[in-house]
Amino acid sequence: MLVQSMLFGGCSLLPEEKEVTKVVTVQPETIDKYELAQVTRTDIALTKTVHCSYSQLKEENLSFSTEGRRVKYVYVSAGDMVKTGDILAKLDVEDLEEDIADLQYSIERNEMLLRHVEEQKAFEMEKADEEYRAGRLDAASYEAKQMQIENSYKDSIRNYEDTLYIAGLRLERYQTELSGSILYAGMDGTVSYIRGELEGGKIAAGTTAITLIDSSKCAFRTTNMEDAGYFTAGQKVSMYNSNGTEYKTTVMSAEEAPDTEHLYFALDELDLELAVGTRATITLMLEERQDTLALTKNAVLHAGEQYYVYVENESGLKTVKYITVGLIGDSMYEILDGLEEGDIVIKR
Repeated sequence: MLVQSMLFGGCSLLPEEKEVTKVVTVQPETIDKYELAQVTRTDIALTKTVHCSYSQLKEENLSFSTEGRRVKYVYVSAGDMVKTGDILAKLDVEDLEEDIADLQYSIERNEMLLRHVEEQKAFEMEKADEEYRAGRLDAASYEAKQMQIENSYKDSIRNYEDTLYIAGLRLERYQTELSGSILYAGMDGTVSYIRGELEGGKIAAGTTAITLIDSSKCAFRTTNMEDAGYFTAGQKVSMYNSNGTEYKTTVMSAEEAPDTEHLYFALDELDLELAVGTRATITLMLEERQDTLALTKNAVLHAGEQYYVYVENESGLKTVKYITVGLIGDSMYEILDGLEEGDIVIKR
């Protein structure tokens, strides 16, 4: 019984065991498949695309020079054909026209009064001359008489002259304001633009109200002059729109071009159906290699001047391989060293 009790109670007599924490190790995931690229022998090209749009060479932006008045009349609509000298729009200047008429009347009246005073003076001077010639005035009296006549009319004549001078300045200002209230066509062309709600509204002086274009004089032009160095005046250039239509053009010289902010390409054959705003592109071949080792760009990486690719080693792991590249084309790298034709690399 003693032995039996010891056997059954043995566990309670021994010290309690500590709980052991189990550590689970996770193996890193291995990638079974990569997206791969192969080194091939092909042609490589480095190109540049120049964007152009079909634009008018000659246009005229018309604006009023008179400030603070409403536009009373607009005589044209967008798309209308106009001739040089046609009146296109007018400001409301009825009060100004009345002021000019009143001022012209005042000028004419003061000119008449001035002439009358000058005639009176001349008459009295002539009368004094006759008295002197007739011997009724001696030399001293004759000179005194002339001085007296001169002084008697001097202020009156000066007042009229000053009035006319000031009125002339006002009339010149009014006429300038009147001429600036009318828009005339400066060339034969088509109305391409009219400012919204022009008639009945006010428009600041110098703001374009109407634009005319000469649709018979158009050419393609670049968006800027950054690409001008690739072309020379008289050079033949082909460009294409998004549908593949070819336009044969010639580079215009600086003397032919309407401005120096764009490079212009004149059509070799006039196309009357070609719409203004049509876009086209020129593809320039800057450099090329034929039948050379090449690799697609998305498989090549670089840090500074050092280029490298990833390849799969014998253990199936990704490893770095350094390479030497040549021409960097539009979509391919030329491979000079580090890889052979048929080598397989991992795309990034």
